[in-house]
Amino acid sequence: MERLTHIEISKEDRIGSYRFHSFPNAPRPKFRSRMNHGRQLKQELDDTTKALGAHREQLGIDGESLLVLEVVSDAISREVLENMLVKFNLFLVEETELNELEKDNRSKLIIQFANKSDIGLFEKERELWEQDIDKDFILTYAQRRDLFNCIEKIRNVSREDRIGPRLKSWLNKLEKEEVVEEFIVNVDIWYNGDRSKIIELESMLSTVLGNQGSKLLGDLFEIPSLLLGRAKVNNFTLNALLDLDIVSVVDLPISTVSNEQSMIYTNEKEPIIIDNLDDNAPLATVLDTGVFTGNKLISSVFVGGEDFDGTENTITDLNGHGTGVAGIVAYGDVNRCIKENVFEPLVRICSGKIMHDNNGNPSFSENKRPEQIVKEAIEHFYNEYNCRIFNLSAGDSDNVYNGGRQFAWAEMLDQLSRDLDIVIIVSAGNVNNPEILYSESRIELMENSRNQLFNPEHRLIDPATSALALTVGSITRFSEPEIIERRGVRISAGEKSYPSVFTRIGKGINNSVKPELVDYGGNYVFNQPTRGDTRWFHLDRNMLEPTLHNSNDSLFRGVCGTSYSAPQVTHIAARIERALEQQIGEKPSANLIRAFLVNSAEYTPEMVGWTESSVDAFYKGKQNKKQERKLRLIGYGKASENILYSNDKKVTLFAEDKLDLRSFHLYKIPVPREFLKTKSNKRIAISMAYNPATKLSRKDYLAYNLWFEVFRRIDEDMLLKFKQRKEKGVDDEEDLSNLPDANKTNFFPGYTEISKSTVQQRVWEKGKRGGSDLDWDDSEQPFIYILVTGKERFKFPEQEMPKDYSLVITFSYDGEEEIDLYSTLRNGVRIRNRQKEQARTQIRL
Repeated sequence: MERLTHIEISKEDRIGSYRFHSFPNAPRPKFRSRMNHGRQLKQELDDTTKALGAHREQLGIDGESLLVLEVVSDAISREVLENMLVKFNLFLVEETELNELEKDNRSKLIIQFANKSDIGLFEKERELWEQDIDKDFILTYAQRRDLFNCIEKIRNVSREDRIGPRLKSWLNKLEKEEVVEEFIVNVDIWYNGDRSKIIELESMLSTVLGNQGSKLLGDLFEIPSLLLGRAKVNNFTLNALLDLDIVSVVDLPISTVSNEQSMIYTNEKEPIIIDNLDDNAPLATVLDTGVFTGNKLISSVFVGGEDFDGTENTITDLNGHGTGVAGIVAYGDVNRCIKENVFEPLVRICSGKIMHDNNGNPSFSENKRPEQIVKEAIEHFYNEYNCRIFNLSAGDSDNVYNGGRQFAWAEMLDQLSRDLDIVIIVSAGNVNNPEILYSESRIELMENSRNQLFNPEHRLIDPATSALALTVGSITRFSEPEIIERRGVRISAGEKSYPSVFTRIGKGINNSVKPELVDYGGNYVFNQPTRGDTRWFHLDRNMLEPTLHNSNDSLFRGVCGTSYSAPQVTHIAARIERALEQQIGEKPSANLIRAFLVNSAEYTPEMVGWTESSVDAFYKGKQNKKQERKLRLIGYGKASENILYSNDKKVTLFAEDKLDLRSFHLYKIPVPREFLKTKSNKRIAISMAYNPATKLSRKDYLAYNLWFEVFRRIDEDMLLKFKQRKEKGVDDEEDLSNLPDANKTNFFPGYTEISKSTVQQRVWEKGKRGGSDLDWDDSEQPFIYILVTGKERFKFPEQEMPKDYSLVITFSYDGEEEIDLYSTLRNGVRIRNRQKEQARTQIRL
């Protein structure tokens, strides 16, 4: 089938800008007695600042600056919060829901006063509020009323809030009076982004650690909302850190990454290698345990490597994990290559060695934080090799996401994704020994295995919650176990394309879709020997994903885990980047690559039926949200290389633009009547990607959201009403869904279910007889209208600047009928000529 270039389109010109109301539908705080509540707040503020000062004096550090305390607020609006921060020179270091389960509008705010003088101004305002004095000071009378009505409590940050999960588990195991002389911990310090304060914060930390052996190991490492450090401590200095207000979290370091099982495959045939890669071929960096270039299937695609771990003093992979990942990045479907015995690499490989081998387990160095090592590796290969696609199959299995604030590692990846305009693919993580629930049949075993994925222990880990990276979960490729004589009967935990029993699932930050994609990562089997020992068996040869081996004794091995699902997507991402560059004549944005990747994702009918029939025992609502369960289990589906080019039966349109948050964009897309009437399965997939600023300290995390709605028909009157609601400040984010039903289309899921995600996909899909819902009752050519809009979540420096996004629309059908889909679509849209725009720009210069 002929390869055709994708069609780049432009938005409609006629839609003007309008004003968004900043923060609509603000919650109403409780009415409070000024005198009683004012006295309570005074006492709490006095007690908190005195305790904080006394503790700092005891530790011998400055008690006048960078003071951190906690405020519990009730129904505080965004306007009131932003006003408080600006007027009192405060920095919000953390904002979270007080109770994620109750959703009672109460928030916990960790705020940092620049100095005691600012606390004095805050106390003066509190006094004016208590006495109901109608005069302006720092705040107006109304601002003062709104603020202090919202403040419920003021207190010190809890010591327990600073204890990380590994440290908590370790402390619980220690005897009460047991003394540990020296050990290493991670220390996270609240940071307001002011680099002039870093030396002061380091000095405070060094003073607390003293000079009796405890010390900082290297400089603090800066990410947007925290300073990350590693320190040698003893029992005494650990307790001092846990009581220090500027400290966010103290935890034991991550050492080994969860081990994924593997088995060596013997070579039966000499592989046929067809290597046509040149210096312009797709390129991706594998951040892992290194790569074994002695494997003949790796040596020809290896571009360069660097050791950032420093433990083994070699770039060679002594563990095998990195070579296994790299093999899939280079070849994609290694299983098909082995079956056909033809190996044609399609992606070149760079290797950033960020881990070493520790008794068979991939492990991080004791000398540096993983966040710092990964950042250094990404920046190196971006600067030295111009690489923009990265695979990270590693995570911290002790940091399980239970809602609330973003993880530090994930925030660092988000910052790099945005600053460097790169695509990072992250594995969702594994639960290596999930519980085996009692089952009376194989179908019940599979149902139990699927349903327990909703258990808390199967939630995502750091950094799989990254909002701008793409996260990949695992599905099964094989379902028939080996039959071995004199062995117990084995039963697989899932049929083909079912979620793997070990995979982790979403949601992500702010209920975003995570993982966005899934791919083959292996299957477990239920092993029941004759003696009655019931357990999972991880190394059934028929259940593993084949890849490359890190030794000369064999080229191949079988592996199992989400570590090997992620590189399947990385392989496609690298090829998309290069295919787009060839078509548009310049490097595509990370948004465009992510939008294409997600646009390519599809479900099989089996995936849909199996995930939508799942049961979430932890869901307490009344509705049967099968769509939500499907998104949590398998995201938007499995990505496909078929998105690289258009053809006669699969045509892709795309657009890139910048959206002012006080406006919306409209795209008018023809829907050929021949397409709607063809006697075949037909599909329209629309995807969007954007890259908002992120802030770990804010509970919304994303500075703004963009989303889109699809209409069957649209008119100026409807748009005018939409515009007027916005201008009057009576709008909300569900306005588009409240428009007349006659104008809507059946694209799923609804935009409200995915609007908090930075990549979104919505699909219209019909069988051989479907399609009339998009046809009109007159002779005019049918169209769909895509309206792109957005909303800020909190104030941020670049708020007034237009926001980048990419939009991708693919029409496809599977019948034999020729309907000239490509020409009809191309002739019916507004074409953007990127080359002419570039030429005009060059002439102006």
